[in-house]
Amino acid sequence: MNKSLALLALGGALALPALAQMTPAQTNQDPRAARMEARNARGSQLATVTSEQAQANALLRCASLPAFYKTDCEARVRGEGQVSGSVVGGGMVKESVTSMPKEELDQMLKNQPPMTLPAPRR
Repeated sequence: MNKSLALLALGGALALPALAQMTPAQTNQDPRAARMEARNARGSQLATVTSEQAQANALLRCASLPAFYKTDCEARVRGEGQVSGSVVGGGMVKESVTSMPKEELDQMLKNQPPMTLPAPRR
């Protein structure tokens, strides 16, 4: 009895640091977003995504970019270009280079309206 109680207490003590890191006060997220992340991480809201669905989702994120950025974004999603770095090292950098005459780029930039970020939700 005492042995199982000690194991239960030890298991609870080991779990406390993990729970402490999940509190919104110790993250850079707002409390509502932190609660949503914790709820979603429980698995009830997570769905299995195939590699084709993941690529389609990534291509959709490129859709709202201006044309001269969109083609490079789509190329990186398809795996073209060079990749450096690692997830363990802090992130992977995907690079693709597109060459075009300066006049053409200047004209495209001139015709492009400024991009704005969405207003933060409160």
